[in-house]
Amino acid sequence: MKRVRSLVVHMLAVVMVLAVAGVAAAVTPDEALQMLMDGNKKFTEGNLANLTANSSQAVRQSLVAGQKPYAIVLDCSDSRLAPEIIFDKGLGEIFVVRVAGNIVAPHQLGSIEYAIEHLGASLLMVLGHSKCGAVSATVGSLTPGTCDVHAPEGNIGSLVEAIAPAVERSCEKHPADLLAASIDENVNLVAKKIEIKSPIVKEAIETRKLKMVKARYDLEDGVVKLMAE
Repeated sequence: MKRVRSLVVHMLAVVMVLAVAGVAAAVTPDEALQMLMDGNKKFTEGNLANLTANSSQAVRQSLVAGQKPYAIVLDCSDSRLAPEIIFDKGLGEIFVVRVAGNIVAPHQLGSIEYAIEHLGASLLMVLGHSKCGAVSATVGSLTPGTCDVHAPEGNIGSLVEAIAPAVERSCEKHPADLLAASIDENVNLVAKKIEIKSPIVKEAIETRKLKMVKARYDLEDGVVKLMAE
């Protein structure tokens, strides 16, 4: 009986390794999205079994020769929403691009394009989150009595400058709930910018090799909700 149980455990481990190491390339965009959302549900239930199982020594060794992540997540650097944790994903499953305010510039675009062209990722999620500090700082940079953002000097100012269009647009349309509206608008504009600035992403979407979705993470309940197209 012990021998049978040991064999079953070994077979399960092998299946997990294969799933992470090679089969990911065959995951469709819709399947990849479902895997992320299912993982987030596990996270909100306090079950991170997949993260634990797919971070083992066997998985690490299987990934030495290469990686085949099925999804790309562009999200904020905020320490409260690590994608691998909130989606219950282990090593080799998701390609993460993180920067304050989940903005996109040439370095981020290059990273996304690499994951699509060379790693075979079939899903791109642009993920904003509630109470985003970078967006809040941009709201705080509005010139009093206007909808014009005055970005501070320096490197932090470059982040504010990138987020400013979302805040200025939201200031004109949704002044009563400016922070929340700006967070969503920032996700919308980033998604548009990715498609405009990257012919690789645009072609992958048009040929249905890639699906891009927009989402918002709630710090209070841990739920990731998809935003309208």
